[in-house]
Amino acid sequence: MRLFMNRFVCLIAVLFIFIVAACQPDDVKPDPVLIQSAPMASYSNAVLKTLKAPNDSLVYTPGSYSLVMQRLTYYTTLEDGTRVTASGVVYLPTQATGGQSMPLLGYQHPTAFSNTEVPSGYDYATPTFSYPIYFATHGYIVACPDYVGYGDASGIAHPYENRASLAHASVDMLRATKEWLQQRTDQANASQAGATKLWNGQLFLAGFSEGGYATLSAQQLIEQQYADQLPLTSTSCGSGPYAMASFFDYITHQTTPSAGVVNYLYVWQTMVYNKLYNGNKPLNYYFKSPYAEQLTTSLDSARSFTVSFDQLCTDQFRADVRNSTSTFGKALLTNDLTNWAAQGRTYLIHSDEDEVIPYFISQQTCARMQKQGASQISLVTLKKLKHVPSEVLFMRRSLELFESMKTKN
Repeated sequence: MRLFMNRFVCLIAVLFIFIVAACQPDDVKPDPVLIQSAPMASYSNAVLKTLKAPNDSLVYTPGSYSLVMQRLTYYTTLEDGTRVTASGVVYLPTQATGGQSMPLLGYQHPTAFSNTEVPSGYDYATPTFSYPIYFATHGYIVACPDYVGYGDASGIAHPYENRASLAHASVDMLRATKEWLQQRTDQANASQAGATKLWNGQLFLAGFSEGGYATLSAQQLIEQQYADQLPLTSTSCGSGPYAMASFFDYITHQTTPSAGVVNYLYVWQTMVYNKLYNGNKPLNYYFKSPYAEQLTTSLDSARSFTVSFDQLCTDQFRADVRNSTSTFGKALLTNDLTNWAAQGRTYLIHSDEDEVIPYFISQQTCARMQKQGASQISLVTLKKLKHVPSEVLFMRRSLELFESMKTKN
């Protein structure tokens, strides 16, 4: 009897182990990140046809599309692991014929200075052209994160050009969008058996300036942690400061434009890194007098500075930038995107006369990644355009590249 019981217990144990093993990993689902969704607006095809592109470099033809804009609230994390609530907007194109699955495109916006400049802050009551609309009316479901610091996360200061925060906000927005699309598909199936899935499984990423940096940061996070959930088709990154250590070495030692907004951006990023990485140094550690005193009153003071950024910087700050063991030097390396090899098709699009983020940053990033084994990364050079004017051409080139890879229905 005892022998029988021992054998019975062993058999049960083996069956239990087999059942547990059989349930993994296919039965393990990722934790949901979507909190809620709410309609923002909808534009008919007639309304979309009244919109105008910013200039002739961009051919805007909305075809037969209509658009639904949905605001998503979702969970994301800060660099220290703190969970926060963030927001973004999904642009869902529809056609009268219906029954079409479309690619998903993550669009990361450039530098924003207020909530009115991020996707959930747009004035949807007054239809105007935007780059998300441009992509959506070519048959892409467009997911647009606000980033931490804006929208539902506006209670937190925006961590400007922080790799981890931008990556998680962008990737978690994609995950939330995927959940929302599945909900809509399930609802459609409940009323109509066999309804077509909205997402065709392709995923593209695009962004310019801070959005370009956010896009490459998101690609790195996806390839390292979410490749099974978010299979990337291609990424297009425009004019971002990917080689962060080299970028800061340049702006603290070379002449840069003295236009106020440029100094504002560089000062802003310096202060963000000082706070995030426990620099806790006073402004006069980084900046000379009288600039440090003026910045103590308001960061906006940087807009009035009429000298090159390197002329603002103290010798000790400039030395820290070149010292990889200093607190600031370590912060730059933490946010540098050149120490890995992108696996998917990656395009770095940059103008050779960009005065805000120099062209050599993309050259260096591409070369370093190729040296580490990134065989599908390419540098696309735009000719003789300054930073802001090159944005329009970046969008056009990105769409052309994506269209060549897009699955046709």
